Amino acid sequence: MNTGLSGRVVLVTGGAGGLGAAAASAFHDEGARVVLVDRDRERVTQVARDIGANCRPCELDLCVEADVEQTLGALQDELGHVAVLVHCAGIARGPDQMGPNGWLSMQDVSISDWQTVLTTNLTATFLINRTVARSMIAAGWGRIINVASMSALVANRGLSGLGPYAASKGGVISLSRVLAAEWAQHGITVNCISPGYMATSMGTRSQSIPGFRELQIDMNPQRRLGEPNEFANAAVYLASDGAAHVNGHNLVIDGGYTVW
Repeated sequence: MNTGLSGRVVLVTGGAGGLGAAAASAFHDEGARVVLVDRDRERVTQVARDIGANCRPCELDLCVEADVEQTLGALQDELGHVAVLVHCAGIARGPDQMGPNGWLSMQDVSISDWQTVLTTNLTATFLINRTVARSMIAAGWGRIINVASMSALVANRGLSGLGPYAASKGGVISLSRVLAAEWAQHGITVNCISPGYMATSMGTRSQSIPGFRELQIDMNPQRRLGEPNEFANAAVYLASDGAAHVNGHNLVIDGGYTVW
C-alpha cells in the first residue's frame, strides 16, 4: 500500500526508546523525514543515529509551553510544516509512588505525583497538539495520533495507585475526540492508540512485582505482550492516505485484554 508518507515531516515524541523509537523507525522506512523528540538528549540522539539519515533528534520538554512553541516554530521554519504528529511521550506514575513492597495505594498517592502525571500525560498532549495543529490548519492537511492506554478503559488488575495515569489517559482520549471534531474542517484527523501491556521498558517495569507478569499474560487471550512494531504499524496506517476517513477513533492494541 502506498501510504503517501514519503517526504512528509513526521514528529514523534517520546522517541528515546519504546513505542516512540519503534514508530520513528517505521515512518523512516516509509520515506518520511522524522523528527525524534525527547527530554533525554543523549538517548534520543543515539536512537536517531541508529534509525538513519532522515531522522533527526530534538531535545524538548513538552511540559514547558514556551519551549514547545519556540522549538517547533524553529523546526517548521527549517523543514516546513509538521504533517504528522505521533505523540508517545508519557509516564506511568510519579517518582514517589513505588513503595518497598510494590506500588503505593491510591490513598497514599501524593498531590505532587498526581500533578506530575497529569501535566506530563495530559497537559503536554494539549500543548503539542495545539502547537502542531496551527501549521496543519494553515497547510490544510494533518494527521495527529495521540497515545492513550487501555488503562483509560479498564482498571488494571494487580496494580494499585494507577489513578493518576488512568485519569490522564482517559483525558487524552476525550481531548482527542474534541480536537477531531473541531479540526476536521481543516483536513486534519485526530486519533488515539491505546496500547495494552507492551514489551517495552515501561511495560517491563511493572513486572518487578512478584507474579505480575503471569497476571499480564493470564488476562490476555493471546497470552503474550504486544510488540512495539505492532504499535508502529498501526500508527503508520492512521497517518496514511488509506485512513483519511478514520477520525476521532481510539484504536486499542491489547491482544484482547479489555474484552473480559
